[in-house]
Amino acid sequence: MLPKDLVNFVKNDRTHGSTELALIAIDGIRKLVEQNEYENPGELEKCLHSLIVDLQRCRPSMAALNNLLEKILDTLLTSGATNIDMFRSTLLNSCNVVALSVRKAQSTAVQKMSSMVVANDVIMTHSLSSTVKNLCAHLSEYQPTVRLIITESRPGGEGRLLATFLSELGLNTTYITEAQIDLLMPEVSKVVVGADAVLADGSIINKCGTNIMALSARYHSVPFYVCAESFKQKFDNEYELEQMGSEELKFDVAGVEFCNVYFEHLPFGLITQWVR
Repeated sequence: MLPKDLVNFVKNDRTHGSTELALIAIDGIRKLVEQNEYENPGELEKCLHSLIVDLQRCRPSMAALNNLLEKILDTLLTSGATNIDMFRSTLLNSCNVVALSVRKAQSTAVQKMSSMVVANDVIMTHSLSSTVKNLCAHLSEYQPTVRLIITESRPGGEGRLLATFLSELGLNTTYITEAQIDLLMPEVSKVVVGADAVLADGSIINKCGTNIMALSARYHSVPFYVCAESFKQKFDNEYELEQMGSEELKFDVAGVEFCNVYFEHLPFGLITQWVR
């Protein structure tokens, strides 16, 4: 995959969570490093620097991309390699180390959240977090009596992918529209969502619809957990909410304005606990 194709894929993807996209980006960088078309470190460094910066900028709501790729960028700028083979080896090692740290961090979050789930829990979630997806896979083995309530998560409808995955695992799964969140919340024992970013004040950025779920959970006294890896944390409270094209709304009427903001800010006060 060419660098521009990798950036376009990450930028336009609607079905992978931020952790999965970060791993896809790291794998793309690794494959570029392995190519044999570069004869000196300077050429490869220039190409990689441009690619990493473009990847960091293409999904501003996703802190994982920026934080994890920054580690590889640091290696790129401080490698001190004097020949192309040494440079490749240093960069490949950095990609492998970062990817391994991602998987370890996700496993830690999943294990901690899993320990808080009991038999016959009813868990509601929103969007398609790979961390929550892995949690559900873990629960299918160790807490198979749990029931999952999955929102459609419009306009992308990624909840369909999660509901299908859970059904294949044999878990009791209910698929609903976001409009039914408050209707079913009295049946819920825990809400568990992922996060695209955790800000310095403990608030999060996640798919639009998360606030509705959190407010409903608060009203019905249902604990609201954010299961997200530590590498998604920012060191400030600044954020940018990505807005996608109106064509995803599948409604085109002259004179009607469209709004398709994908992510929203969830205040710290609505979160019971960040599990990481």
